[in-house]
Amino acid sequence: MGSKVLRTLKAAVAFSLVFSLSVPAFAAGSTKEEVQQTLSELQSQKAALESRLADLQANKADTESYIAQLDTELTAVYEEIQRISSELDQTEADLAQTQEDLQVAKDKEAEQYEALKARIRAMYEAGDTSMMEIFMQAEDIATILNATEYISRISDYDNALLEALNETRLQIEDLEAQLEQQKAELENLKTQQESKQEELQIVMDAKQAELGDIEGSIGDAYDGIYSTEAEIAENKQILADIEYQEELQRQAELKRQQEEAARKKAEEEALKQQQAAASQNNSQNSSTSASGSSSSSGSTSTSTSTGSSSTGSTGSSSTGSSSSAGTATGGFIWPCAGGYISSGFGGRVSPTAGASSNHQGIDIAAGSGTAIYAADGGVVTTVSYSAARGNYVVVSHGNGLSTLYQHCSSVSASVGQSVSQGDVIAYVGSTGYSTGPHLHFEVWVNGTPVNPASYI
Repeated sequence: MGSKVLRTLKAAVAFSLVFSLSVPAFAAGSTKEEVQQTLSELQSQKAALESRLADLQANKADTESYIAQLDTELTAVYEEIQRISSELDQTEADLAQTQEDLQVAKDKEAEQYEALKARIRAMYEAGDTSMMEIFMQAEDIATILNATEYISRISDYDNALLEALNETRLQIEDLEAQLEQQKAELENLKTQQESKQEELQIVMDAKQAELGDIEGSIGDAYDGIYSTEAEIAENKQILADIEYQEELQRQAELKRQQEEAARKKAEEEALKQQQAAASQNNSQNSSTSASGSSSSSGSTSTSTSTGSSSTGSTGSSSTGSSSSAGTATGGFIWPCAGGYISSGFGGRVSPTAGASSNHQGIDIAAGSGTAIYAADGGVVTTVSYSAARGNYVVVSHGNGLSTLYQHCSSVSASVGQSVSQGDVIAYVGSTGYSTGPHLHFEVWVNGTPVNPASYI
C-alpha cells in the first residue's frame, strides 16, 4: 500500500513538472491576447500545483500518523522484549539454583545410601553370630530387647531418610523440568517478539523513506508554485506595460483627432470669415452702385447698421460655451468623495504581485462604492477592464490633458459621453491588482503621466 501511494505521488509530481513545461514563456512582440492566454494557463498551472501540494501534505500527515503508530508499537514490543528478557534471566537463575539444590539432594541421598549399604554389609559380614553374641553377652532380657529395638530403629531411620531424600530429589527434578519448560517458552516468546520488532522496523524504515520522498515532492511543488508565481508576476507586468502602451496610443490618437478637429474648425472659421468678408464687400459695392448720387449720410447709416448686425452675430456665437457639458474649467477638484492619499506618485515598494513599483498616479483610500467624480469637464474616451487596472475610465479635458480613474467597482459613464466637473462617472472598488478598496487617480499631459498633486 505504501509503495502504491509513493508511486502515485511521484507520478503526480512528474505530471506537475510536465505541465509546467507545457506553458509557453512570454516572447518579445507577443500580443495582449497571447499574454492574457499565458496568464490564464499559468493560473491554471498554479491551481493544479496547489491542489497537488494539498494532496501531498495530506499524504504526509497520514504517513506521519502511521509512523507515530508504528513507533508506539515498536516501543511496546521493545518493552515486552525487555520484560521477557528480565523474566528469562530470573528463570535461568532459578533453574541454576534448582540444579544446585538437586545436586545437593542427590549427593545427600547417595551418602545416606552408601552409609546404609555399609551398615548392611557390616551386619552381613558379621553373620548370625553377631545376633547370637548379643544374646549371649546380654546380662538380662532387657538388654536383648534394647539391642533388637536399636537395630530395628536404625533400619527404619535409614529407610525413612532414603524415602525423604528420594522424594526431595523427585520434587527438585519436577521443578527443574518446569523451569526448563518455562525457559523454553520464554525463549520462544522472546524470539517471536524480536521477529515482530524486526518486521515493524522494516515497515518503519520504509515509511520513513516514503516520508522523505513526500517531503521532497512537497519541496518540488513549492518550488513549482514559487516559479509559477514569479512567471505570473512577470506576465502581469508585461500585460500592464502593454496596456500602458495601448493607453499611450489611445491618448496619442485622441490628441491627433483633437488637433485634426481643431485644424478643420480653424479652416472652417477662416473660410467663413473669408466668405463673410467677401459677402460684405459685394454688398457694399452693390449698395454704392444702386444709390448713385445718394447722400453720404445715408451710406454711412447703412454701413453702420450692417456693422452692428455683424457684431451682434459674433457675440451670440460665443456666449455660454464655458458652462456646457464636456467643457474644461482649467482647474481640478478632488476626484473622490472623502478619502485620503494612501500611496503617492513615483517609486515605491510593490504592494502586491503584478502591481507597479513605479507608481504613475496616487491612491486615494475610500470605502467600496464611494462616488468618483470627473476632476474637470471633458469627454469620456475609454471605459474598459484589464487585469492590472480592473475597471477604469479615461476622461480627456482637451489640450493634451486627460485623467484616469481605475480599480472601480463599477462605471456609470460611457465612451463618447461629455461630462462636467463633479459628475459621478464611477464608484470606488478593488478590481485588478489591488490590496483593498481605493481610487488610483492619474493625470496625463500629452500622453505622459505627471504628479496629480500638482493639479488637485
